[in-house]
Amino acid sequence: MSGTTPDPASQQPFNTPENPPGMVPSNTPVPVPPSDIARQMPSAPVPAPTVSTTRGMYTAAAILNWVTLGIVAVATFGIGLIAAAWFVPMTILIHKGAKGPYKHTALGVCTLLFCNIISGILMLVDDSNRPPKPIG
Repeated sequence: MSGTTPDPASQQPFNTPENPPGMVPSNTPVPVPPSDIARQMPSAPVPAPTVSTTRGMYTAAAILNWVTLGIVAVATFGIGLIAAAWFVPMTILIHKGAKGPYKHTALGVCTLLFCNIISGILMLVDDSNRPPKPIG
């Protein structure tokens, strides 16, 4: 072997780039997977799904009552507005009952007898899915 000292630059196989192909640069932030983000976030209360607060058959019965009152008033040339004395209060109670959770069987029977047969039946059918009002 010869007595010459090797050049350190010649001993390096080649100049390596700072970021070899396929490697993420060290100064670039790595994105966090979405599943990890969910774990890192504080748990917020999940809002409950919104449920319609009115009942469909009650609302249909009330609309049918308003339409019937209009038809009666027009068909009798305004004399039928006397029917508004019982149609309007009962229809307003139907609107209020649509938002309530309890049965309104008496209102349904009165609507059946005095206002409109179809709207009364709609209310009585919808009452079958409601609990009775607690006594107390």
